[in-house]
Amino acid sequence: MKGRYWFTAAIALLVVRASAVDIASSGDWTQTITAADLTGGAGTDLNSQYDSPVGIATINISNVSGTWHVSARRDTGTWPAGLHLWVRRTSDGSGTGSISGGAAFVEISALDTDVFSGTETRDNVALQFRVTGMSKNVTPDTYVSSVIYTVTP
Repeated sequence: MKGRYWFTAAIALLVVRASAVDIASSGDWTQTITAADLTGGAGTDLNSQYDSPVGIATINISNVSGTWHVSARRDTGTWPAGLHLWVRRTSDGSGTGSISGGAAFVEISALDTDVFSGTETRDNVALQFRVTGMSKNVTPDTYVSSVIYTVTP
């Protein structure tokens, strides 16, 4: 197999002020796929799914009184058709409020998708990413997509 694949889910530091609610995110994930990822050696297909380490990115919600909802979308970046990016919440973080939803992977598309919700302040809410749809038919290249988070009251 010639070529390598690199996936980067760039989690740009994003701070949004919407109705006095602030959200900040940090972290990124790079996955290199090589011939070692072939399912059965030369001539076979690649693993179709790759997961980031748990907690590869975090979100902080602050300056809030009451409930809020976090949604995510990805920019189009250099992302081929057939590959899918997913996110899930892997911790409750800490803070004065509570958090719910988002424990199962949610696909991130170009449209805002609800990921989780909560109340009051939450810090260091850990996230994990997943890429699905990889195959030897995907052209070897570097594929990049930023994830954009929005918090609404």
